[in-house]
Amino acid sequence: MSFLGLEGLHVFITGAAGGIGNLHIVQGNISDEDSIRSCILDARDHFGPVNILIANAGITDESHEYTIWEIPLELWKKTYDTNIQGTFLTIKHFLRAAEDSQKQTGKELDNLAIVITGSETGKFGQAGHTEYASGKAGLQYGLIRGVKNEIVRLNAKARVNAVAPGWVDTPLIEGRLDDPKELWAEAQATVPLRKIAQPHDVACAMAFLASHRAAGHISGECISVDGGMEGRIVWKEGEMNAKATSIETSSSSMDHAKVPNSIPTPAYSSKKRKIKVALSVDFDAVSGWLGTGKHPENNMADYSAGIFAGKVGVVRLVKLFQKLGIADKMTWFIPGHSMETFPDETRTIIQSGCEIALHGYSHEGAGQMNEEQEKDVILRCIELATTLTGRKPVGWRAPLYQIREATYTMLEELGFEYDTSLSTHDSEVFFAPRNPPIRLPDFSNQPAKSWMQPTTINQYSQKLVEIPCNWYMEDATPLNFYPHTSNSHGYVDSRLIEQMWKDRFMWLWDNEREPSEDGKKTSFLVFPLVLHPDTSGMAHIIGMVERFLKWLQTWGDEVVFEKYEDIAAAFKLEQSRVGGS
Repeated sequence: MSFLGLEGLHVFITGAAGGIGNLHIVQGNISDEDSIRSCILDARDHFGPVNILIANAGITDESHEYTIWEIPLELWKKTYDTNIQGTFLTIKHFLRAAEDSQKQTGKELDNLAIVITGSETGKFGQAGHTEYASGKAGLQYGLIRGVKNEIVRLNAKARVNAVAPGWVDTPLIEGRLDDPKELWAEAQATVPLRKIAQPHDVACAMAFLASHRAAGHISGECISVDGGMEGRIVWKEGEMNAKATSIETSSSSMDHAKVPNSIPTPAYSSKKRKIKVALSVDFDAVSGWLGTGKHPENNMADYSAGIFAGKVGVVRLVKLFQKLGIADKMTWFIPGHSMETFPDETRTIIQSGCEIALHGYSHEGAGQMNEEQEKDVILRCIELATTLTGRKPVGWRAPLYQIREATYTMLEELGFEYDTSLSTHDSEVFFAPRNPPIRLPDFSNQPAKSWMQPTTINQYSQKLVEIPCNWYMEDATPLNFYPHTSNSHGYVDSRLIEQMWKDRFMWLWDNEREPSEDGKKTSFLVFPLVLHPDTSGMAHIIGMVERFLKWLQTWGDEVVFEKYEDIAAAFKLEQSRVGGS
């Protein structure tokens, strides 16, 4: 016999898909009483009386982090139905089956034991997941301490205990702690052993508690399997910066000559540049398949994704932006085709208070048209937007960023204030370039000196502002699959893109906020973000978008959301004061 003495005992494990020893799998729903009763009886009929129960139930919505005042009632109920009611029903029918077996044999079952899977969240709480943490706390403390006093009336040596794991290295957390800062904050800073548990660590603790021979005098206890975790880091680095900014802003209005300042000065000066989040949505919808996305093999299935964008994605995104209080602090770039094809959804967008800017008619790239056609497209889109909103649009984004020198001439002539199609910089607003077209080398029969010439890059408009954009701050290319577009992906984990966006923001925050000595830098940086309803409107992506936007909002007054037209106006005003270039 081994030290644990568990050989030959029948163990019923919920939530298990594999294990060691003879295995009989039963499928059911632990939150449904008839289902769990049937599963336990099926197991008993197959292997005989069940000696040990491992009650392993734990679900939550990992795609969202809700404060207590934001948690949907449906999520609360679903989590409790599985984690609490499911565990209760499993224990209830495990013990009823044990009672029946003891009546049939006329003696008590050997090693009758229950081990419940709790969580370190039940011990320390978890901001953003109180529905999960509160339930686990109830199981690993309240439930087991009540059941331990009842279970001995059924079987004199019966016991019930719990384990409370911290982070465990399973596929469920894949990618969650890839960021060294997140790994440090979640699994190292307050953990003496400085490591994530392996499934084997938790299994060993469960086996110990399940064994009468090893733990026969332990009942009603919860053993932490968390590396000695001391608690949680409440304020992450970014949140502390935001809180420090709030404290500094408030204290600056006080009379420091009369009121002693007992608050330590933050590590950075309030004179550092703000970051303006230039949040935008390109409402391409069906037009995206007609212009730059035109392909002879496009079919109804492809176009249906565009209809989803208009009928579903737009509605979801507008609701999200209104929920976060930023619907009137952002810009929608709408092709003329989408304005006319989805009039109701376009009105919904306009009524949200956002800026409406232009994005072609059928999402045409500049190179697909001659200059006369391009100008006709711009004029038609101006007419449509002006009719819908009552004011002439002032912003342009070239479809698929396909723009040429002649486009800038047209935009200036037609009174546009800004364009956002170039990646000349990633966080600074600048005046649009007005350089001659770049000459391509002719390698045929020309001498080498004919192409060995520098490119003119330092000629700028003094009217048209350029707000930067780039492929790495948009959702569609990595997160949507376009069958006939060579650079589309569609199967990238949205958390990977979320982390990339955070990395960009954090680097700008740490390295680009110092004002210039000559005063020519603006008082702000921009953080552009381009979304699409067909992409960010999808159920598996919109949760990530919400998390990221909420994360940006935690940075306090140093980070603000603004319409593109307001950013362009602020840039022009500041440049006029310093004689900008």
